Amino acid sequence: MAKRSTNKQPSLTERESQVLKLLVDGYANEEVGQILNLSRRTVEAHRARIMLKLNMHDLPALVKYAIKSSLTTADEHRSDPRLPD
Repeated sequence: MAKRSTNKQPSLTERESQVLKLLVDGYANEEVGQILNLSRRTVEAHRARIMLKLNMHDLPALVKYAIKSSLTTADEHRSDPRLPD
């Protein structure tokens, strides 16, 4: 009897990857929606589905996943306009 691999990482859709990248780069749900031409509620649904698929429960875990998966880097993030250059 063949054994199933339990280490298989669930795959995200292209849209879920786009949403995740923007979220971990510091954009709020509403801003992600504006960028991707989605409603805030659709972004929230994508975020919930991403967290469920990856079995993660908070944004820091998603950030760590995104860095390990090369969706973003620790240096890639939204600039805070309140901070000086």
